[in-house]
Amino acid sequence: MVAWIKDYFAKNGDENTKALIGISGGKDSTVVAAACVAALGKDRVVGVMMPNGVQTDINDSKRVCEFLGIKNYEVNIKGAYDALAQEITAKTAGEATPQFKTNTPSRLRMATLYGVAAIIGNCRISNNGNKSERLMGYFTIWGDGAGDFAPLANLYVSDVVRLGIELGLPEDLVKKAPSDGMCGKTDEDNLGFTYAEVEKVARGFFDDVNPETAQKIQKKINGMSWKCKLLNLPCFVPDQKELAIVDAQKDFIDGSMGVGMEKWKKAKAAIIDLMKKEKYDSIVYTKDWHPTNHCSFKPQGGPWPNHCVAGEKGAEIDAELLAVNIPSVTLNKGCNPNVEEYGIDVLPNVDNVKELHLVGLCFDYCVQSCAKETAKTHPNTKIVVKKAGTVAIDENAKIDWEGLDVKVE
Repeated sequence: MVAWIKDYFAKNGDENTKALIGISGGKDSTVVAAACVAALGKDRVVGVMMPNGVQTDINDSKRVCEFLGIKNYEVNIKGAYDALAQEITAKTAGEATPQFKTNTPSRLRMATLYGVAAIIGNCRISNNGNKSERLMGYFTIWGDGAGDFAPLANLYVSDVVRLGIELGLPEDLVKKAPSDGMCGKTDEDNLGFTYAEVEKVARGFFDDVNPETAQKIQKKINGMSWKCKLLNLPCFVPDQKELAIVDAQKDFIDGSMGVGMEKWKKAKAAIIDLMKKEKYDSIVYTKDWHPTNHCSFKPQGGPWPNHCVAGEKGAEIDAELLAVNIPSVTLNKGCNPNVEEYGIDVLPNVDNVKELHLVGLCFDYCVQSCAKETAKTHPNTKIVVKKAGTVAIDENAKIDWEGLDVKVE
């Protein structure tokens, strides 16, 4: 991101062009300001605090500016808001609606930023919105949805928190509950669900989300797509590196279809070594999650003994892998009793993964099938199967990669 900000300013300004940032005291503006300082130096970053009357957490905004050492201004918009509200309601013979009270201050703040920029000169104004907010339509068109460049537009809230910690910002500011600072509630209170749940649904990972909540979130995402399309700003797109650990489940290790503990010990050691050496942004765990009457089971005429039945101990993932402190999600497959499903796209609804590594069980079935399914839908992602981190049922099996660009190392 720092490199992207440097590049943006090099192409859209000169060596004196400043980043002008509305500082709310929340995590988004704090992280954007810190990233701009890292990219441009503190002398080229200016913060603007814009309370609408009394802002209860204004000291957080001041702390951010002081911590980063950036020049800052406090411009109170209450006079402008009150005068505008009085004039509009008088002329329309109406009352200020909740929508007016929420959106008008946001638009006045953006007008203030452009006003400051017009006076001090040679500025580019940041849009501080993150992807979680954008998907929910939780921004004001031509208010906080405006700006010249958008560093966080493709980062979920969890990414913003991780980035803030990486930038060395105070943890209480980075993990502060998101709020618009106007209605007295947090964003999550208003939405009725958490941004963590939004991220899981948006990425296609529904395991830990109540089905009713997931449906509500998906409906919101679909309903707000028109609004998101209006945010046609220069955006930072992170190149992520992911690790997919395929079906590292007890039934495949030492249960009904076990490959053997000794073989798995070697593969697991290789996987843990990869986790330490490679800088993975997150891990995707896949697991068979079969109903008791799955078509692949021998009692139903299939080729395999009963295995990885949903909710049973044999379907559990190796606990030692789950204990690794890397953000992770889990994808279930084989849930339809009438469909044999060895592989799935391990990156559903994800389009910014530069490189994907796959390991797990078993190389000649589920690992290679997941690699192929993902390669079909993500042709621009480098896909590598790390053979040492896998165990095969047939070690001599020849894999037909069907002309797909999958590497085995």
